Amino acid sequence: MNETWRGVTVFLAALVTIWLWAPLNSDASRTTSGMVITETYFGPLRYLTLHTELKEPDYTMTRKLNRGRLVATTLMSGALWLGVIWRVRRRR
Repeated sequence: MNETWRGVTVFLAALVTIWLWAPLNSDASRTTSGMVITETYFGPLRYLTLHTELKEPDYTMTRKLNRGRLVATTLMSGALWLGVIWRVRRRR
């Protein structure tokens, strides 16, 4: 495997890792009292949900962590990088 394909492989693995961990979906709504409520979901498995409520001057943020989904996301990320490292080293 030449250096270009090694770099492309590592770059794509980094993009997939970001996709696994980044906030992907956010649903915002406004109530009749003027409060803005936002639900932000992290990762495709939604391992973390961030609930925020904003009404001047109050701001609250509540995190809900799903441990099973967090473990699954961690295992997927770890398996991806183990595979990338194995492939890059093997094809040297």
